[in-house]
Amino acid sequence: MIQCPDCRMQIPDDSAYCDQCGKELKWCPECKRPKRGTECPVCGSDLIPGRKYLAMTAGGPAPAPASGSAPAPASGEAAASPEAPRSQPRPTALVGNGWRLTLRPGEFGRRGGIWPELSTCPYVSGNHGFIGEDSGCWKIQDRGSTNGTYINGVKITPHEWTELRKGDRLRIATLDFTVE
Repeated sequence: MIQCPDCRMQIPDDSAYCDQCGKELKWCPECKRPKRGTECPVCGSDLIPGRKYLAMTAGGPAPAPASGSAPAPASGEAAASPEAPRSQPRPTALVGNGWRLTLRPGEFGRRGGIWPELSTCPYVSGNHGFIGEDSGCWKIQDRGSTNGTYINGVKITPHEWTELRKGDRLRIATLDFTVE
């Protein structure tokens, strides 16, 4: 186990992202520990993104990130099956309640995050959930919110990643969206 340099929670030592706060870890290749900033305060080495570091230490090539996006936390549960090709266009936004919310990685909730619009709804929890991207697929995670997150009428299990597909009906507390 290692400690996330941002939230200080204990996480698995093979993490590219903190599974508690969702932040991308930056690793020191010399000290072999995640650190904050752009260079290690102990040895001065440049910090590298978690996925690249883990690929280097596993002996394989670093995965190429999708252009203009960050992948979802890579703690294992969000990995897409490599033998299941995507047969439909990739979602880009949530539409509903008079809003068009562009999909991008990050946390969301009443206290802020990637969609400040949600701060106007008292039923959305302060730190309601997290959106991430993995293997070209968008995933959503409810962070134990009071009023839940639903996909096509089914409540998603808190702290587990669920894929968002084009056409899905997404409910965040009392707000209804269509995934486009």
